[in-house]
Amino acid sequence: MKRGCTQCGECLRVCPVYQQFSREEYAPKGKRLLLEPLHEEFAPAHDQDPELDWEHIKELARLCAGCGKCQQACARKLSTADLLSDVRAQHPDWTQHFWSLWIKHMGPMWPSLGMLASLVPGWVAPKGLRPSLDSAKAMVNKHRAKPWVHIAKGPEAKVDTDTPVVIFQGCTAKNIRPQWTQKARELLRAWGYVVKDDSGFNCCGGTMHTAGLYDTMHEMQQKNIDYWRSLGRPRIAVFCASCHHALAAYAESPLQGEEAEQWKACLTPLSALLKDARWSNTEAKPELYGYHQPCHWGEDRDMPFLREILPGLVKGSGSCCGMGGILQITNPELSRNMADTCMQGFPRQARNILTGCSGCTIQLTAAAPEGITVHHWLDVVELS
Repeated sequence: MKRGCTQCGECLRVCPVYQQFSREEYAPKGKRLLLEPLHEEFAPAHDQDPELDWEHIKELARLCAGCGKCQQACARKLSTADLLSDVRAQHPDWTQHFWSLWIKHMGPMWPSLGMLASLVPGWVAPKGLRPSLDSAKAMVNKHRAKPWVHIAKGPEAKVDTDTPVVIFQGCTAKNIRPQWTQKARELLRAWGYVVKDDSGFNCCGGTMHTAGLYDTMHEMQQKNIDYWRSLGRPRIAVFCASCHHALAAYAESPLQGEEAEQWKACLTPLSALLKDARWSNTEAKPELYGYHQPCHWGEDRDMPFLREILPGLVKGSGSCCGMGGILQITNPELSRNMADTCMQGFPRQARNILTGCSGCTIQLTAAAPEGITVHHWLDVVELS
């Protein structure tokens, strides 16, 4: 039997939900004490407390953004988010079915829904509905930044042109920010890569794992793997930290053995493929700007590239943006409060915020105070 939580309290130091409430029952440690007795991996059926069930604890236990910070801090590397996903899978409800519908079938409608939300004056909407309306408005594709930096392949750059590349664009770019994918294609081709058609990929499935929708997640994973195989197993360029995190998990399941190792070797952040760039900053680049490091990077894979081409980068406090997948509908107010806390972690003079995660971009755009604009780094990079 896997050993459970030791109640050491390290998770309290990093958990963004605990930081909102400062009460231990909201921390990963508190959630584990509730959830482990319900999970056969930690407590065999004959040891479970019959008085403890999901209906009693779900309102408290569901307050999780799935950022993974607790697992990074835990000496045993226990993931409370994974444990919560398992229990959600055992006790499905309407929020999971709606989330599946939203991701799988409503993506093409996101821009239209965002436009409709933009027509609703803020003072008309009930307070509890405002975070959801702000999130919908953030899906409107209206912020087109002037380029901050012009880049080109440097003469010393060595590119493996024998290995084709396919872009994994993810749901956000596919449905509401197509310019990111187009920019990624232009950059890769300028470096000399052979870029394959990416239209056969679907959602990475990471958000379905958070929601406990394992069957849907496995279906998405298998479709992506089959498409990768059909292309001849090319390198996969990813410009979203959360997508990269979810795709990396394929090497643990469902992929196995040599093919799992091949998948890991092929999965590459887009920025890592743009080596030895020749660059020049433009007048549009601010002297100071904030940078939000996505939780799912762990060690930020975009940072070396961005520090080189964009001087003036100042990291935020490192707080989770609160995107949280299904948290958007189970507790939109908490999600928004976490985003507000994240925004407060940047210097006041920073009127522009960059990040390298599609979900973080939309979440922080929804929470950004007037006069502050949030961009994915692809928004401000242009070929010279």
